[in-house]
Amino acid sequence: MAFGVYVHIPYCLQRCSYCDFATFEWNQIIPPEKYIELVKKEIRDRSPLVHKATSQKKVDTVYFGGGTPSLIDAEHIVAVLDELAKQGFEISSDAEVTIEINPATIDPEKLKTYLAAGVNRFSVGAQTFNDQLLKAAGRKHSAQDTIQTLDLLNRHQVDFSFDLLFALPNQSLSMLKIDLEMLHRFQPAHLSAYCLTVPESHPMQKGRAPEEEQIEMFQLIESELQSHGLHIYEISNFARAGKESRHNMLYWTDENYWGVGLSAHSYFKSSTEEGRFGVRFWNPNTIESYQKSLSESVFLKDHCEHLLEHQSLTDYCHTFLRLTERGLSLPALQQKFSRSWHSPVEQRLNHLVSLQLLEHRPGSQSYRLSAQSRVLSNRIFEDLTFLATDCSV
Repeated sequence: MAFGVYVHIPYCLQRCSYCDFATFEWNQIIPPEKYIELVKKEIRDRSPLVHKATSQKKVDTVYFGGGTPSLIDAEHIVAVLDELAKQGFEISSDAEVTIEINPATIDPEKLKTYLAAGVNRFSVGAQTFNDQLLKAAGRKHSAQDTIQTLDLLNRHQVDFSFDLLFALPNQSLSMLKIDLEMLHRFQPAHLSAYCLTVPESHPMQKGRAPEEEQIEMFQLIESELQSHGLHIYEISNFARAGKESRHNMLYWTDENYWGVGLSAHSYFKSSTEEGRFGVRFWNPNTIESYQKSLSESVFLKDHCEHLLEHQSLTDYCHTFLRLTERGLSLPALQQKFSRSWHSPVEQRLNHLVSLQLLEHRPGSQSYRLSAQSRVLSNRIFEDLTFLATDCSV
């Protein structure tokens, strides 16, 4: 059983118009040192509850996300790691400790501080090497900033992941190919490929490639990365062998994780009768409400959900099917959920196989998305969304 901690750092140089996360321009909320004190208080006050709920002291992964965690002083990141250790969380030498960084927000001294504190993985929010596209996306950094940041990481021989955003306004297949050619120079261990997702009325919809070309863009990304040793292991994520994101794997494989900070979400596989199919809880998404919530050492009742069996089953199917090779194991599902659900689930899975939307290899007891159906995953997940009335009597 694995356990991870997510720490939300909400500071950004600018608010990107396509971003849905709880983030703020760095000078629009309380100073970082005050925010970090709130995070440390949350860790101190709620650690006993987390220890009790998970029965774990060992931390397998820590992930600093945002926002732009690298925008604040590196000492603040160290202080959070120290607080976790003080409260009995053992971050082992083989733990994966990731921090999201943006180009031009890190320098050799900051990197040295991170490495000394145990940070060993960097997620670079570069998006594209094209300055015009960066400007259209409202990003403050330049392609040259990205190159300098990647050079710095490579000089120190540290693992990094690259965030690639595609289907941007006026982006063509040839422009995307140039991005990929540039990227190969730096040999990232991991890449996350995100198709721009905004409402139909959003200004960034203007000039975007049609859906068919967006599919071609993803196919180009997959083939180019495969030829350079990065395999697709999740719908949007690629990695060299052994370099998959261990923290994100917690989300996709029904493991415990604790989210700390503004708007952070958590999930515990509870063994109590009330929450025997799991408990989800989340922090408020404004500084004022988050600060107020910390006056309570317990998690707020209106920010907590004890999952019913059909809800847990839905989540289980959706998350495991995101994994392109491992997929959804039917025996593991049947072990977790009661017999009344076995037949309805298997019927739906086999129907999707008949439509060639899922693969079920001979002799295998697992199901996975077919290569051509990855772009239709939302349709598949809709078919595997269960109601309480769907179980067999």
